[in-house]
Amino acid sequence: MSPEEKLSRRFYILNAVVALILLFAIFISVNQFGAQAWQQRQQIAVILPGKKDQLGWNKSHYLAAKNSCDDLDCDLIIRENVPSDTNSCRQIADELSKRGVKTIVFVNACRLNDLIEFERIYPKINFYTIESISVLYNGEKLSVTCFEASYLAGILAGLHTKTNKIGYIAPFADSEINQGINAFTIGVKRVNPDAEILLNWTGSFDNPLSEEQTVQNLKAAHADFLTYHQNGETIPNVCARLGINFVSFNEVYPNNPKCLAAIKINWDKIYNNLIKYKDIYDMKSNYSAGINHGMVDFQIIGELSKREKILIETALWEIKNGRLIFSGEIFDRNGNQRCAANESISLKSLQENMNWLVKGVKIVGN
Repeated sequence: MSPEEKLSRRFYILNAVVALILLFAIFISVNQFGAQAWQQRQQIAVILPGKKDQLGWNKSHYLAAKNSCDDLDCDLIIRENVPSDTNSCRQIADELSKRGVKTIVFVNACRLNDLIEFERIYPKINFYTIESISVLYNGEKLSVTCFEASYLAGILAGLHTKTNKIGYIAPFADSEINQGINAFTIGVKRVNPDAEILLNWTGSFDNPLSEEQTVQNLKAAHADFLTYHQNGETIPNVCARLGINFVSFNEVYPNNPKCLAAIKINWDKIYNNLIKYKDIYDMKSNYSAGINHGMVDFQIIGELSKREKILIETALWEIKNGRLIFSGEIFDRNGNQRCAANESISLKSLQENMNWLVKGVKIVGN
């Protein structure tokens, strides 16, 4: 082999070695920094009380979180069938903290005291809890005034009933649940003072056996219209079978002939704001958002009479122009005056002190 050939061969070998070194460096870089980039990708964990495909509360949260994470290029982590007790929530928080998750949203009725304790134990995690009508941002509340839609549902129920017996199904009494019951009753009484609201407790947010029996009991008590504050689809299914008109909660049932309307919360917007803007709301004081903010909707599904449409549209116009549902003269079931003619109940009082039910509510069953 000539000297020129030997030199050329050495040159090609040197180039090959350099190329291999460069490829190896690129491989190491991609693996190392790519892994770091993946680890830094935002992960949102949503903790559900049931299955993510269960119509109602669970599916509405799952789809809203999924849509938001898809739009904002985040990873969604779902945990299903998680009880709301302290130990169950703590185990989930511990597991997810080890995975490096920085945002955990409990929608399984995790208690506020537990959430505050978790923030102390895991200071690098942003914890949120979404209850029926409120969102907790690190100790401060965005109150979604879902009771505005409950008020409209009450107007529809009061107009539509033929027996003046209207059913309301809910798990138990607390300030938020009572807001919906009371607003619904105020709406009923506005258009039908003779109507009676028959309230039945089920004991939990998801109790299919109790819910089915409750619907049957209300029908036996001549209730021909009802609404509810429960997680799943048991009540809509039983109402369709028994022929009872109803307003659904947190889900739309366009193929159910007895579903006349739906109370809807715009969870997509809430999750978008939660993921994008931790401090989008002024948390120096409690913030409320409802129909005017696009957070709440009362969606008509069934065929309504002309009078029903006009009165509901009128009430909706009033809300959009500043009408407060909990204002004017209001008495509770025991005859105590809770609001005077020239007063309104503050948001803080609605959140913390509504441990009473308005006149016109009759508790039946459990």
